Amino acid sequence: MPEIQVKKVVDLKKGSYVWYNNEAWEVLEMETAKTGKHGSAKARIVIRSIISGKTTELVKPTQDPIEVPIINKIRGQVIAKVSDIQYTVMNLDTYETFDAKILDDDMKGRIQEGQKVLVWDIGEKIIVQGFKE
Repeated sequence: MPEIQVKKVVDLKKGSYVWYNNEAWEVLEMETAKTGKHGSAKARIVIRSIISGKTTELVKPTQDPIEVPIINKIRGQVIAKVSDIQYTVMNLDTYETFDAKILDDDMKGRIQEGQKVLVWDIGEKIIVQGFKE
């Protein structure tokens, strides 16, 4: 599980991330509406899971707290291909090795041994970008 920070719902923006159902989710849409004379403002948030790609909608008061994951970005180099979606990566700063997955269908098959990559640690390590030498 990544490090979690608590923010108010009103502080979220499109493209930010939330921690929901023990997963990191990206905010796709966010709109707020005042509900009436004595009601509090509500936010409608459309989010997509980074892991599974599912989308869902949340409706919350804008002043409510919401958990936001702190995503650690790791510069790495691919050491070995374990499977079509799993690779062994070496951290270029600490030289430790770890396994990371590729979830983006466009990247599958394009990552090769020796290639430098950007890995997000969100409780699970995910390769999000590959770099050409």
